[in-house]
Amino acid sequence: MFQKKIMLPVTLLLLFIVTQLLSGCAVMRGAAEGGMAMMEEPSMELVLDRLNTAAAAADIAHTCFNEVAVSDEVTWPKDLDNIQKKDIKPILNALAADGAYAAHGGIISPIKAHIALAQNVLYEIPPDLYAPAGSCYENGEETIINGIYYKINIEQTPDGPQIKITKKDNPSLDEIKRAIDQYVKNIFKPGKCKNKASILKRKGKLKPQPGSNVYPGIMAALYDILPNGQEIKSAYEEYDAVNQKVMALSDEISMLNKDKRKIKSKKEPEGPYKTIADIDEQLKIKKEELKSLKEELAEKKNILTTELDKISEHKGEITDPGQLKVLENIVEACKSIEGLLSDSVVLTTVAIAKLPTSIMGLMNEIQQLTNPKPQSSGLFSAFGNPATGQAIQMAYLPLRLARLRYNAGNVADNIKTIMDVLKNDISLLATIHSEVSELIDIETAREQS
Repeated sequence: MFQKKIMLPVTLLLLFIVTQLLSGCAVMRGAAEGGMAMMEEPSMELVLDRLNTAAAAADIAHTCFNEVAVSDEVTWPKDLDNIQKKDIKPILNALAADGAYAAHGGIISPIKAHIALAQNVLYEIPPDLYAPAGSCYENGEETIINGIYYKINIEQTPDGPQIKITKKDNPSLDEIKRAIDQYVKNIFKPGKCKNKASILKRKGKLKPQPGSNVYPGIMAALYDILPNGQEIKSAYEEYDAVNQKVMALSDEISMLNKDKRKIKSKKEPEGPYKTIADIDEQLKIKKEELKSLKEELAEKKNILTTELDKISEHKGEITDPGQLKVLENIVEACKSIEGLLSDSVVLTTVAIAKLPTSIMGLMNEIQQLTNPKPQSSGLFSAFGNPATGQAIQMAYLPLRLARLRYNAGNVADNIKTIMDVLKNDISLLATIHSEVSELIDIETAREQS
């Protein structure tokens, strides 16, 4: 009993230390999240929701690093870093109705609200991590993401499909019910894009970024601007090629272990190996191969880090104002991405800390979830009156149950996403942040701008 009582505070202390190391800008959110976690009732729904949101934060951070455009005119790096409490207020009502936090009087995770707003900054329509991989929006489809209602219209034109998105911050009850009915039917249905120009649900649609010289991601800008950019590019491409092999082999090992568990449970394995002996033999081979690949990956990463460490040696060599502004935006982007990674660490740590007590109360929680009682909390005052709030809560119930089941089945994938991004991106971001800041003397640059 004593161990259970001290587990959450000790874990939250570790969380606070990790957050300090990752990003100072996310400390306040992490502290607020930890404080809320200590007061809330144990809930498996909240544990799973936090892990799913942590995976979303990690995925967005990785996308920012590799895909979101950088130029001299972009504002997204500062916009992400400058999200304030006043910016979060408008989205709280939507999040209070949509998802796990409705069960807790509408008390919203500060980090979940921040991630939802980060998606609004970056995307025309945010990625939907509940959708099957490879599935796309169909013409006329309605959906609810982060409490916001979207309707997707795809018009066929001589120039190809044109996508129009209708977004409503305050949808009607009928629109909510219609979107949720469609959502729940599709959440477990494997789907593939019939129209390749459509929007992939798990990718979302990024907003176009302004600028005369737009680079598709931070690394692409470094390749073009820095004197040692081509050396960095060569080192990164070699590192990334090996890393892709490591991740693919890790997936194969994961599938083998999954099939091994299925055989033990007297279920049909998905892969070609039908006995535990055959699977164990393959696991031995692939683990040896993975060990060798990881050693090669460490060597490639050392070479890449050595090249990145040379960035600041070229101080004073870049004088073009446009290029300097791009580099300044890269520093801001690194800061914002590190904040998202910090958010992911905090949510994961809180979820793990809350897991033991949440497991103990799971049956009672499921009973309460499937037979909800009217609540008199402040949640419903946001919707005008308690009757309206209760109707909205009941409308969202099928969505919450579907997501609970979906999140439970995707715990391993979510944790893998989080760990892969943290392992691969944090040290590279920290080095780029530090080296580029020194290269352009960031404090002086800010004073002159």
